[in-house]
This record gives sequence, structure tokens and C-alpha cells, in this order.
Amino acid sequence: MNEASEDSVRQRMKDDFLPEPSPDTLGQVDRRMTNAAEYIAYHLGQIDKKLDRLIALLEARGKP
Repeated sequence: MNEASEDSVRQRMKDDFLPEPSPDTLGQVDRRMTNAAEYIAYHLGQIDKKLDRLIALLEARGKP
């Protein structure tokens, strides 16, 4: 994947998720489910990174 594609995917993941439930996409449930799963995975990863930083700060604060 080239850098422009990676940036595009990253930006889509940062934007609010819109499942696009229009009459035109009702037959594309698999694609929408895949997009939703990728969105969820991205945001869980972001939460995990923030929790890791928080834990490190709390542990550093608790040491004498």
C-alpha cells in the first residue's frame, strides 16, 4: 500500500463511522461489516495506546 492510500485509510478511520445504510448499499452488507470491523479495530488500538501511556505515567508517579 502506498503512502497516499495509507493516509486515506487512516483519515477514514479517524472520521466518524457512517455505515451508509442506503437502498443502494443494502446488498453490500459484507463490505459494510468489514468497514465497521476495521473501524472498531482501529479505535480499540487507539484506546490501547492511550491506556498504555496512562499506565506508564501512573507507574512512574508511584515510584519513589
